[in-house]
Amino acid sequence: MSKGKSETYKAGAVKLMAAALIVRILGFVNRIYMSNILGAEGMGLFQLASPVYSLIILTLTSGVSVSVSGMTARERAEGRNADAVRIVRTAFAILLISGGICGVLLVAFGKEISVMFLRDGRAYYSLIMLAPCIPIVASASAVKGYFYGASNVTPTAVSQIAEQIVRIAVIFFVADKIADENLAYACAVATASAAFGEMANLLVVGTAFLKEKKRGKPGITRRKAACSILKTATPVSLNRLAISSMSMIETVILPMRFTAGGLDYKSGIETLGRISGMAMPLISFPTLITSSVATTLVPAIAGSVSAGNYKLADHRISECLKMGFLLGFIFFGFFYVLGSCAGELLYPGQNVGDVLTRLSYCCIFMYVEQIMAGIMNGLNKQGTSLITSAAGYALTMAFIWFGIPVMGVRAYILGTILGMAVTAVLNLCVIVKTTGLSADVTNWILKPFAVSACCILVGKGALCIQSDNIFLRFGLCSCVCGLTTALLVAKMFRNFKWGDLIWRKDQIRR
Repeated sequence: MSKGKSETYKAGAVKLMAAALIVRILGFVNRIYMSNILGAEGMGLFQLASPVYSLIILTLTSGVSVSVSGMTARERAEGRNADAVRIVRTAFAILLISGGICGVLLVAFGKEISVMFLRDGRAYYSLIMLAPCIPIVASASAVKGYFYGASNVTPTAVSQIAEQIVRIAVIFFVADKIADENLAYACAVATASAAFGEMANLLVVGTAFLKEKKRGKPGITRRKAACSILKTATPVSLNRLAISSMSMIETVILPMRFTAGGLDYKSGIETLGRISGMAMPLISFPTLITSSVATTLVPAIAGSVSAGNYKLADHRISECLKMGFLLGFIFFGFFYVLGSCAGELLYPGQNVGDVLTRLSYCCIFMYVEQIMAGIMNGLNKQGTSLITSAAGYALTMAFIWFGIPVMGVRAYILGTILGMAVTAVLNLCVIVKTTGLSADVTNWILKPFAVSACCILVGKGALCIQSDNIFLRFGLCSCVCGLTTALLVAKMFRNFKWGDLIWRKDQIRR
């Protein structure tokens, strides 16, 4: 790999991660502000409508975006940029039309969906506000796929930042004004902020795409382009449809099972809001890192395997799993110790701290599971990945249906943790069997566990300091835990090359 090309990879990776960090922070701030405006019940109502939107969007866009990205990369590599432009325009038209149809159907049957399926008529207004987002988000994903395939991440990075800024502005200036008057309307406005944000997103990437030059006459017909896109996209989209359907069913039945566990409906919605709308976004914040690694893993592992360089593929997989487990144990320690303080600081009076502490165990499996998903895609094991995810969801659903009436909220949290653990273990077994990779128990489990245990011990000690100032206690404990973790990681993992996970240096030879 030439130096210039390596620097291009580095620049793209740095831009993508920097943009992802900014977007995640803005989204995090937006979520906290929205949670304090709407409260636990409002966030629960917001979470009811979100799975319907996610089901439609992920089914429409996931496969097409991947297909456009791969086809663009191949066409541009062979100097056929005009064909790449025609492919993305064809995909744009497909998604715009299909997204428009889905939006119209959502408006037409929104009342029935909210009352009969979501079991809360107040979600109707949020569904109506989501309808305009569907064709916008769907069509924009085709353009983003083009820029990813062209190794130009700047337009998509800027568009994501613009989207979050617009979302925050809408919620700040509108939702805050009507939250006390009508909770359903306030949730609808919060949902509408997504539509305005997506418009800004499409405006940025669309403007950048219009500046792209065809460089010649396209040699591929629109019909052929459409057939190629759909052929590649359909399996991926069906995979996302199945996973999103399971997630939506889980969200829909949770309030009903909370009611069966002894809570009234309002308390059930509030509990859903605390878990899915407040605590879980905090737990999943570090996935900023693992999602970036998982994205780069797909082409990196696929390229190594196709070239017959299995030693390089095994090295990349082992190092990424090491990082996933390390991050999981580190943030488990942080959230276990600081969960109560963080919950009270960010969501005062919402009783999120206890939920956050209990959910901290998810970190051990959530981050490495996301990296494993990238590895499975790189090994072309999408079908197997769907089966392992379904197994995890099935266990979680069993705890929701049978456990909540007996154990209450604890059953859902336990089911979520065990579901993630089952998926992670099954994926690991598939990866080891497929690649012949040797399990590095010391670096994957024992050392990260030691770091986490030390973090918990010193953190609990720091929290013993008596002070009525929660900011002081949180700041002191964070510094102590952070310093302890940094020193232990520097000592135990001093030979770990973090940059190799992103920049894909071919340092391991056949």
